[in-house]
Amino acid sequence: MTDYGANGIGFMDGEYMEMKDLRIPVTDMGFQLADMCYDAVHIKDGKFFRLDDHLDRFAEMIDKRRFTTLGFDRDAIAAVSHGCVARIGLKDAFLMLIATRGVPASAKKDLRTCQNRLIAWATPYHAIVTDEEMEKGCDLIIAETIRIPLSSVDPTVKNFGRLDFVGALFEAYDKGADYAVLLDSEGCVTEGRGWNIFALRQGVLLTPDSGVLEGITRKTVIELSGALNVEARLARITAQELKTADEVFLSSTAGGIMPVKSIDDTNIGDGGPGPVTLRLQDLYWKLHDNPDFNTPVNYEAAQA
Repeated sequence: MTDYGANGIGFMDGEYMEMKDLRIPVTDMGFQLADMCYDAVHIKDGKFFRLDDHLDRFAEMIDKRRFTTLGFDRDAIAAVSHGCVARIGLKDAFLMLIATRGVPASAKKDLRTCQNRLIAWATPYHAIVTDEEMEKGCDLIIAETIRIPLSSVDPTVKNFGRLDFVGALFEAYDKGADYAVLLDSEGCVTEGRGWNIFALRQGVLLTPDSGVLEGITRKTVIELSGALNVEARLARITAQELKTADEVFLSSTAGGIMPVKSIDDTNIGDGGPGPVTLRLQDLYWKLHDNPDFNTPVNYEAAQA
């Protein structure tokens, strides 16, 4: 097997390469207009977690973006996924799948003339919070920056048009925090950069019902709550309801279930991970060993 090193292995324009060699032209509309979509998949102990769900969602996003010239169907994207992870050769990895609009045929920039582009890469697994934050909880703020309205940009299509998140994060940095959750124009909670959010109030687990990505980890949490006899509900959540919740946690492929210890310098519960959060974390990681939810990586694909 070719040694691509620990930094990652990528795929673009039909070829596998070291991640550091991945390049797109500055004329790609994925760069100029953020006209792209992406998905991210976790590999644990040599197995993809909920790969079919991720591939289904990625295919839906490609359709919504009208990427009709991508040239890769679902099976071909699955093969590239296995190929990237097999070539990096890790048992615990993180896979990114990206589709961009591509380069238009002329200066008119007619989007219908673009050859859509598939990009993928596999890297060592990472979480979006630190190990200490995973253990003790993270601090976040409720940003004044308003989430881009769903009437303008469909949040169910993961994309890199995230200037609202950028503004919110600088608000957080200015206040000594690293994470920010955004409200919609009506003052209800939406999401943060790369994660959904949950609040436990009066024994009911709530997560925003609109203006958010319909995350695979979010879906998993909702399913697992039944095993704890905890009602999970999609709901409108105000900033005050979030700050006065008994427990709050984030959910993401990059980290799973991540506890929140404070919001706007106000402790959530006792200021540490709550019992429901901890039980859900345990169930979430155990689910990775369930063959109904995992797909073994075809490491022989590295020879293809």
